[in-house]
Amino acid sequence: MGVAPEHNLPQPYAEETILALLDSIGLSRPVAIKPLKVTAAFHLIYVLTYSREALAPHVQLDRLPASSGDETEVDLILRISGDHVPRIKTENETAILTWLREHTSIPVPEVVAFDVTSVNPVGREYLICTRCPGQAISDIYSTLSEAQLDSILLQLMHILLELHQHRFPRIGGLAFDEQQQQQRSITVGPLLDEHFWFTCDIPRYFSSTTTKEETFTTLNYRGPFDSFTDYVSAAVRSYLHVADIHPSLQESPLAPFLPRLAAFLERLPALAGDTPTERDFYLAHKDLHFANILYDPATDRITAILDWEFAGTVPYPQWDPVRAFLWNAQPGQASFEEKYRLRDRFWQLCREHGGAAAVLAQTEWEDPRLESLHLVRNALRGITTNVPRGLHPEAVARWYGELEKGLAYFQL
Repeated sequence: MGVAPEHNLPQPYAEETILALLDSIGLSRPVAIKPLKVTAAFHLIYVLTYSREALAPHVQLDRLPASSGDETEVDLILRISGDHVPRIKTENETAILTWLREHTSIPVPEVVAFDVTSVNPVGREYLICTRCPGQAISDIYSTLSEAQLDSILLQLMHILLELHQHRFPRIGGLAFDEQQQQQRSITVGPLLDEHFWFTCDIPRYFSSTTTKEETFTTLNYRGPFDSFTDYVSAAVRSYLHVADIHPSLQESPLAPFLPRLAAFLERLPALAGDTPTERDFYLAHKDLHFANILYDPATDRITAILDWEFAGTVPYPQWDPVRAFLWNAQPGQASFEEKYRLRDRFWQLCREHGGAAAVLAQTEWEDPRLESLHLVRNALRGITTNVPRGLHPEAVARWYGELEKGLAYFQL
């Protein structure tokens, strides 16, 4: 990413301001408010400690752990957003958490309150949810035995299988249906991607690139999309817009590709098909590394999957787009190698459980046409979202090679 997301967070809030927010939504005042000392790119986080009795009307208390060992108290989490992504990010995560609790047994926080606007006492979007028990696996990874790791992998397999039982008609995120606000009905809404240009990126990278004022909407595609080809078309058009206006791409090796990409866009409608990969979409977390998974060693259970803000409904081969699955969130080559050791073990366990093998085989592109569409979109994404930011220069040649390979498949 360009401007580090954490650099666009609001300043810490006075306790009186947080109390005013809680008063405004009818949530009782906590016995303590403490900032959570974690590295959070998109939020300020506060722990709100309540007596169990005070929270009884608002949440399912039997699912909440005691606060710091005190059985009479429980914690809520208040996340106050930066203004990186107007509305979509907060609504996407809130809708996904709500949908997961209504339709699956996957352990996730319970939403207590939220606002996708800034019209409130903190002047920002926010989400209040329950605090889940357990520890981030990334924090205790070095203490886990192979038997515990196998248990975690099997539990993750069943979580992925449960998600795979639910199909969605379009590619996107989740949102609350504006036509059915009273029922809080959930539908497929705008897509959100961690590679998008955030509002904090625009002044730094686009303030002098064009006479037209660029916005989050003009620089990113939105959706939802009825088909995979519609999604590819919107993404490619968005990337080409950036290529057209940013100086780093105007005198670059991308220039000879532009006529071929224009021809690619013209041919896209004729490239649409009706395979299961193109018509069936599945909810995916898309960033399922061990810092986002809580685990209780005493019970040997995964206790929560966190941070669904960039999750969405995708063709199944895109369930893990940045290869985050099973990463222990530690830097260095050893961590990289350990991730792939665990992934190999995960697939082995899946093969030993017959039902899992058939489903998880869908994680690969089986149709070269679809894989080539993906190559074009993903390579162009890599070039146009990283070159302007000066990121990953070591990968640029590979992206151009993949772009060439994808276009060549269509004889372009």
